[in-house]
Amino acid sequence: MSDDDRITPLPDGDEDLSSPAAAPPAAGDEALRATVRDLPEVRSSLRARRPRVQPSRGVIAGLAVGLLGAVAIAPIEHRALGGSADLGAIWAAWSLMLALGAAIGCVLALAEWLVARLRSRPLVTAAVRAACCLPVLIPVARHLFDGAFASTLPGASTAFIWVPLLGWAGLTLAFWPGGRWLQYPRPDTVGRAPPKGAALPLFIRRRRVIAFALGLGAVACEYVNRTFLRSEYPDLHTMLVVGACGAAGLSLWLGFTRPWRYDQVERRAPVAQGRALALAGLISAVMAVVANLVACVSLGLRDPDTRFVVATQGMHTRLLARVVRGLVDGDGDGHSPALGGADCDDTDPQVHPEAREIIGNDVDEDCDGYVAREDLAAALAQADEVAARKQGQWRDEPEVREFLRRTAPMNLVLISIDALRADVLADSPENRAEYPRLFQLFAESTVFTRAFAPSAGTDLSLSGILTGRIDPFTHVDKTLAEALHDAGRVAHGVIPSEVLRYAGKTLLTRGLHSHDRLVNDAGQRDIGSYSTSARTTSLGLAFLDQRQQAADQGAASPFYLWLHYFDVHEHDEVDGGDRSLRRVLANPNPRLGRREKYRAMLRLVDEQIGALIDQLVARQLWDKTLVVIVSDHGEGLGEDPRLPDNHGRVLYNPLIHVPLVIRIPGAPGGLATDPVSVLDVTPTLLDLAGAEPLPGVDGRSLLPHLVPGAPGELRPRGRPLILNESDQYGVIAWPYKLLVRPGDNLTELYDLSGDFGERNNLAESAPRRVGELMQYYHAAPHVELDRSSRGRRLRERNAAAPGE
Repeated sequence: MSDDDRITPLPDGDEDLSSPAAAPPAAGDEALRATVRDLPEVRSSLRARRPRVQPSRGVIAGLAVGLLGAVAIAPIEHRALGGSADLGAIWAAWSLMLALGAAIGCVLALAEWLVARLRSRPLVTAAVRAACCLPVLIPVARHLFDGAFASTLPGASTAFIWVPLLGWAGLTLAFWPGGRWLQYPRPDTVGRAPPKGAALPLFIRRRRVIAFALGLGAVACEYVNRTFLRSEYPDLHTMLVVGACGAAGLSLWLGFTRPWRYDQVERRAPVAQGRALALAGLISAVMAVVANLVACVSLGLRDPDTRFVVATQGMHTRLLARVVRGLVDGDGDGHSPALGGADCDDTDPQVHPEAREIIGNDVDEDCDGYVAREDLAAALAQADEVAARKQGQWRDEPEVREFLRRTAPMNLVLISIDALRADVLADSPENRAEYPRLFQLFAESTVFTRAFAPSAGTDLSLSGILTGRIDPFTHVDKTLAEALHDAGRVAHGVIPSEVLRYAGKTLLTRGLHSHDRLVNDAGQRDIGSYSTSARTTSLGLAFLDQRQQAADQGAASPFYLWLHYFDVHEHDEVDGGDRSLRRVLANPNPRLGRREKYRAMLRLVDEQIGALIDQLVARQLWDKTLVVIVSDHGEGLGEDPRLPDNHGRVLYNPLIHVPLVIRIPGAPGGLATDPVSVLDVTPTLLDLAGAEPLPGVDGRSLLPHLVPGAPGELRPRGRPLILNESDQYGVIAWPYKLLVRPGDNLTELYDLSGDFGERNNLAESAPRRVGELMQYYHAAPHVELDRSSRGRRLRERNAAAPGE
């Protein structure tokens, strides 16, 4: 019999059953331990008497745990991909999951091999095993607190240090007693397996209890991963994938494998031979998984439809593909050709999907498959100059000058409703009945039916509304409020605290004479559990009272009042028992779905906007006040797997198609169907107020849409509207809309005139159109959308007024 057959398998501290050297410790040894246990030389002598631990069993256990976990979790991901998944998506899903299992198995096998070789104390053994978490915790900790809310938590700046250390220490303390609970019985208590029907030994029952707990942990990881914040914190979700795989594998191993020590004592040779075969089989399986992964990395996810399914319906596949692409990125530009990635030259960091195309150099810098020959952006700029000259000539016409002379002294009320989709206010009997005050206002206003936000997040979009810039995060010379202040208006804002916190107080309050910080999360930070629409209106009316008092004292001047209603944004968080919410519902104890509650919160806003209008009428200000209603972005309500849980990340129409309504006293209302941007609000209001236009704005005045009889040539329909989000960028040049998701190498082109739901992707059939729209995008200002705490601090510094 070989040495390998006589040694003890894991866990640590066990002695061999069949070897005579493994007899129970002599009484002298016990006395020696009791009397001189603190002498180092004695401890060393006793430790040397321990039989050598068998490394092969730990290696087998580690490899088996990883692969078993992958086999257990992969079918769940297979099912999540849905019936639309082709063989390419299924191949990628299984390849990546098995590769993850093999990686987990190799790390565990290495740890168990070290434990066996070191023959260390139980605490050190637990620490070695717990160190397996560090390859996951260290990269996750670097970005764990990058989210808008998470980055404000205590310790976020040092998380890359304390998160791995805390995780490692916590697992060490968990593994320390765990190893003892799983420890096999001593050789003097084991002979043969108990007969059928006999009670299982305690250590077997412990194994099964722990296996059951680990199984529940794997299920919990899967549930949390697929249910909560699916589109946020990709590193954290990746860690949960690893955790689910490891927990599932350990559960299966502990629950269904028979401990080798439980074998009959005289059958050690067959056990050793079976162990050798098992080890050889597992190593072969790992090598096969690696070979398959290499093939999948090179050949997988080549089809755009396959990548689309993975990006919109997959969870683990999408996350693991992101990890693999990052690991094999050869030039460090953040992109890779692996798994159908978009980098067409992984040796040149200047060539990648987000690079700017250089006209006429025969190089496809942005990897869109189209080498630009004509400078369409320059041609567009020339056309804009011509259009600006024509509009200037038109503005000098008598009827236009009279129109502007009449609007210049009017008050301005800007109402922004956070997270309001345009389709919720589509003209229908149901909507007219639910939102009577808004539709009453629409009847005497110009309603822009194709208005788009530049982003699906409040920070970029709201800042753009107030500056007219595609990139409001660079230095801005003057904001809307500052320009109106210079034109003689008293400016006031009512702004929720959460908006000030994340969109940037410095920029949003520049030019305001005063502002009210409406605390929308008094109970718990960033959790708006109560409605605030009534309070928003009340604070706005308090400002009107102040202006009335100033007018009574002979200091009358036109005002600019900005009210930001936040209840629709908080539809997921406001408590169903909120007093205001219950009042607008027919059912006093509602159990509302997301869409129903979303609409209910809009009813609160509708009610309060009506109360504001009533007060403007009562104060005889209604005929002297311009009113603008706009939203900063839309909302995902669970109707489309492409959409996030709420908003941000991507740029599909439910997230960026928003209401834009302008009411001018005495001007006829109507529908404006030309595509416009909410960035147009600032130049439009400055025109109507008679203020000086701001240089460098990207928005355009909508005056030709507001003055009756304006020439149609002053309203170009094909004007590019630039879109930016963290996972996707795009451009709308009506009727086409281009969306590019560089991380997933997904390019989408839609004809919105007949496909506003964005279902029929034309990108493959119209590569030239894709290339032209890409030129428009790259000619626009580049937006650095960093929503981490570091990015917000930089934005705050950049937002300071010149000279401050």
